[in-house]
Amino acid sequence: MLKGQAVKGAALLSIRQILVGLVTVVGIVALPLMLTPAEFSLYGYVSAVILIGAALGDLGLGAYIIKNRVTDRDMSRSLGLQVAFWLLLCLLLLAVSLTLNPFGFANSTTLLLLLALLLFSLQALPTAVLEKQLRFASISAIEVTQRVTLITIAVTLAAIEPSEWSIPLAAAVAALVGYPAVMIASRWRWRPRLGGGEPIFRGFSSQWWQVRMANQAAYAAYPLLGGLLFSAYDVGLIVWALAVTSIPAYLAPMVARATFPTLSLATPEERVRIYSPLFRGLLLVGMPMVAAIFVSAGPVTRDIFGSAWVDGIPLLRLESITTTIAIASASVVPFLFLTCPPETVKRLSVGATVAIVVLSIALSPWLGYLSISVATIVAASVQLFLFDRLLARAVNYSLLRDMLPAVSGLLIAVAVALPIVLVKDTLAWAIVAAVLAGLIQLAITFLLK
Repeated sequence: MLKGQAVKGAALLSIRQILVGLVTVVGIVALPLMLTPAEFSLYGYVSAVILIGAALGDLGLGAYIIKNRVTDRDMSRSLGLQVAFWLLLCLLLLAVSLTLNPFGFANSTTLLLLLALLLFSLQALPTAVLEKQLRFASISAIEVTQRVTLITIAVTLAAIEPSEWSIPLAAAVAALVGYPAVMIASRWRWRPRLGGGEPIFRGFSSQWWQVRMANQAAYAAYPLLGGLLFSAYDVGLIVWALAVTSIPAYLAPMVARATFPTLSLATPEERVRIYSPLFRGLLLVGMPMVAAIFVSAGPVTRDIFGSAWVDGIPLLRLESITTTIAIASASVVPFLFLTCPPETVKRLSVGATVAIVVLSIALSPWLGYLSISVATIVAASVQLFLFDRLLARAVNYSLLRDMLPAVSGLLIAVAVALPIVLVKDTLAWAIVAAVLAGLIQLAITFLLK
């Protein structure tokens, strides 16, 4: 019963993510053809705003709502705390931007980014209500509509008159479309209220939010830290490589999101039976794409996107490695958090994010714009190993054991197909090699599973 609910929820959100992925691919291909790397860098800031809003907007209170029976007072106080936090934070960020302007944005760009951040964040709490009710079809419809709105407006404005504010404007409009829709779909009837009763932002809710904050900060480090360390051209390359290579991992956050309500009701042993097949399914879908991207990166970048993006080829290959790790780390957090000591999970997540920032800064004089990717590979690999050990001790389950067939297939596929690209170095042969790499990866995975 529980496994069936998890699979159904994961399937609905996976359909949503596939549709969002297809729309996003259109944007990832179309926008770089019309914009310079410096102009495209705003896509990274917008992506960070959307992910931060979706993951952190509920302040962990969404997990509290899903996990517990809540009263009308709890709902009102949750909304009051959420509105107060994000409104004050956005006003503070606006003041910092207007006085210091660390990223060099125009005031209009800053206002649009902060409006999008506020609305995407406020959207997270009513979305949690829909998740608690397992209404994933409604969530999918709203979020697909938002992404279509974002990409359509961004591509249209880029074609008509490319400007710094065009992608942030598209994000703000998408947020304005989605927030009222999710409020109506969730039948939200509670008004914001502060104070009264026991604190709700504590314990599980607080620790869950801190873990999600650490995970999203690791992603946001790419545009935010990159914007402080490197040029707008370099940030554009970083954001573009991250956007392309994130496609194979698109389903991982959705599996985590769909399974959380079910995992919270399951026993530790049931959680393994729920999570493990879904995780292997993620690897089956994502790893052939990782192999294809790694192998074909050179000719595809040069012949489709043009010479302005050639410096991004090493980033594509490095980020293919981070994607392999992300498929595991992005999907396992709810399972891990519900099964192992939350305080330990929080410390490992925060530690990995701090390590990424420190290593990126330390490596930047030698590796330049590649430093964030290298730092992420090192820190995320250590984190994944420690996550594996936690689960092995708690429920005798190994993430790395589940990953072994897929990773072996990836290594063999790259070893066979990459030399073809290096020798022939044409777009046609790169496509052939990419297809071959994907097929080899799949075949090895099936042989070793």
